[in-house]
Amino acid sequence: QKGEKLTVNQLLEALLIQSANDAAADLADAVAGSQTKFVALMNTRARELGLTNTHYTNPHGLDQPGHYTSAIDLTHLARFALRDPRFAGYVDHYTATIPWAHHHYDRVLVSHNELLEDYSWVYGVKTGWTDDAGYCIAAAGLWRGHHILVTLLGEPDDAHRLADAVALFHWSASQYALQTVLPAGRVLARATVPYHDGKLDLVTSGAVTASLRIGAKITTKVTAPGSVELPVSRGQILGEVQVAADGHAVGARRLVAATSYAKVGLVSKVGYQLHRAWHWLTSRL
Repeated sequence: QKGEKLTVNQLLEALLIQSANDAAADLADAVAGSQTKFVALMNTRARELGLTNTHYTNPHGLDQPGHYTSAIDLTHLARFALRDPRFAGYVDHYTATIPWAHHHYDRVLVSHNELLEDYSWVYGVKTGWTDDAGYCIAAAGLWRGHHILVTLLGEPDDAHRLADAVALFHWSASQYALQTVLPAGRVLARATVPYHDGKLDLVTSGAVTASLRIGAKITTKVTAPGSVELPVSRGQILGEVQVAADGHAVGARRLVAATSYAKVGLVSKVGYQLHRAWHWLTSRL
């Protein structure tokens, strides 16, 4: 109402918990001076985030020509926004209260995302509904050890939206498993050691474990020296391995020396050279 004052935090609670369109308009005016200017900022940010199937014409999402997005863009946007702990904190709440001018009690905000109320493993994100878009949701959950984002557009009603979201969570979890793709201590390279016939094993400093699609193609990129200088201490960092699944990076570990080698003295150097010469000579007799 005219003359009512709310903080930015309270307006964000209203916007992200109860989908308050008036809060979106107020915040846009406060940030950019007008909704039109704020929409320009939204479209610039969408391009920066690579949301190629998204264009905004208003800050609240109500039906309007030229205002559109896609399920994949909403998924990317939700994943990006959840990196901000402030945003994550808002969308994880099912209810909140904010002041209500000219009333002796507060406004009670209630989320339309009933998944937050029904499933403890859901931690966001946002529902939406318009005549043209139907019932929509971008939902996030930690299900069976996997962080999963589910986005649905054009559902016929709230019941179908919730049921289909849960079904997609279950299906997605069945497609992934927590996998140790690279164990600790795995020999990934060998380096020659001065004045020694054997080679130094370079092993992974730790395991690489990730939630991956079942059957994902695992590839590694090893960076390691072909030879080392003495002395070398066990555990000394000498290289790196990068691990990818289906072409996407999932982890990296250092390669360390599996054995220690002391610095070689003059007597040992001469002895080694005599040994090599003797071996060469006898192999040709």
